[in-house]
Amino acid sequence: MLAIKNLVKNKFRTVLTILGIALAVLSIILLASTGNGLFTTGGRLLEQSSIHLWVTGSPSDIMSQYTGTEESKITEAHRFAEDLRKNKEINMITPMLTEMIYAFKENSEPRAVFGLGIEGSGGTMVSIIQGEGLTSDEHFNKGKYDGRWKKEVLIDNRTAILLGIKVGDTIHMGKTLSEAKEQEFTVIGLTNSLSRFSSNPMVILYLSELQDMTGNKYYDSVTMIVLRLKNPDMASEVQTELNQKYPQYTVSTNQEYLKKALKQNSLPLASAASIVVLAVIMGTLLAMNTMLLSLNEKKKEIAILRVIGLSRWSIFKSIGTEGLLISVVGGAAGIFLSIPITGLLNGLIFAYLGFDGLVALQPDYIYIGFSIAIIIGFLTSIIAAVHICRTNPAELLRAGI
Repeated sequence: MLAIKNLVKNKFRTVLTILGIALAVLSIILLASTGNGLFTTGGRLLEQSSIHLWVTGSPSDIMSQYTGTEESKITEAHRFAEDLRKNKEINMITPMLTEMIYAFKENSEPRAVFGLGIEGSGGTMVSIIQGEGLTSDEHFNKGKYDGRWKKEVLIDNRTAILLGIKVGDTIHMGKTLSEAKEQEFTVIGLTNSLSRFSSNPMVILYLSELQDMTGNKYYDSVTMIVLRLKNPDMASEVQTELNQKYPQYTVSTNQEYLKKALKQNSLPLASAASIVVLAVIMGTLLAMNTMLLSLNEKKKEIAILRVIGLSRWSIFKSIGTEGLLISVVGGAAGIFLSIPITGLLNGLIFAYLGFDGLVALQPDYIYIGFSIAIIIGFLTSIIAAVHICRTNPAELLRAGI
């Protein structure tokens, strides 16, 4: 076929255009798969956690929860938790405080880790892989914060690797580096039960001790209170009841909490979408540029074909097919690359962040990506058709082209 011969004749330009279209298709597939993975994986993790309702400060700002902004905190948390326990539909209540703190082994470099404070053992939320779990929180002492410091912590696998520690080791921890140097904690257990809720290495300690360490003891502040219901089907009813009774706080179901988290992280997703749009535009421009260069090289040939009576449609079928072929091959290459790259990304994300299946590839996204490639092919064909229709063979021949 003449179109294939023309493409082979200009190998470098053809390969460059195919790569551009493949990149556009690959970007579309990966962005859609990541967005799908955030919803499906996030929803699955929340369901597996057996948490049914999340109580946070109002207005709830997911980002501020992790940076310790006071507007998102629940104050007088222990008293509030006791009041919630009067609700007969609630089976478990766990106040939680999240703060970034410093941790390091003696004579090692300090590292920022995700500190999670829980009341007592954390119930069935915490499953111990090795060692022992936390027991009773003695430091709170009815709100006086003068009870004994146990200085016991649980770590996850990521923290163990980051700090080079194991169960039985002693580490320094604190809100500031100077405080961390003066405080030693014993690692009593290893658990990954709550690691899915943070992309950072995690240490789990008694709630009151983390409150004291970070200054949250003065108002008995926590980040959130998670609730487990006796009957999960009652989540909406209990949510409505709690929202009416405690308007100063926000009570969210699993799906609502997930949507808030994604909304707070919408900027990175928007940036990724912008890159995808740019990739599609660049792929389209490359394909059009290839087509225009090909037409420019064939001006004399097109003029002669027109003079001897060959129709515009016949000429278009030969030249316009080039753009369509490039787009189809580029689309197929993008789809072919998306499968191993998806697996590679999932492996890297799981290894470094602990989230599995975050890039969820679906057949629909492959169809969308290939459809974009076909659209690019049709656009380049239209450019070719317009250019051929505007060609004046007599003027080209008189000009000696």
